[in-house]
Amino acid sequence: MRKINRLLRNDDFTKVLNKGHKVKDASFLVACLPNDVGHLRVGISVSKKVGGAVTRVRVRRQVRAMINLLDVLSQKDDLVILPRREFLDKTFQENLQALTKALKSLLDRSGK
Repeated sequence: MRKINRLLRNDDFTKVLNKGHKVKDASFLVACLPNDVGHLRVGISVSKKVGGAVTRVRVRRQVRAMINLLDVLSQKDDLVILPRREFLDKTFQENLQALTKALKSLLDRSGK
């Protein structure tokens, strides 16, 4: 995922989490808010409760790989994905299905 497709500022994260639509799952909390930029921006934040630094980096890498597999980069939204501890208990495919379901629900809710 390219750098222009990432949410980097704390203000952007809080705006999406406070004003956007949210979907909670056992593995994820996903928030979505339309943006004016014209392309998808994704922010991934992994809590220290999930694990140590190596584990958190692995989770972020896996979530970025899932986003690339889902081919949602054509959307014009800001997404914030917060993986939970249960993410580690499931396989990549199970987490991919959970993220797919959450994103489909959010995009249907926003009318796209």
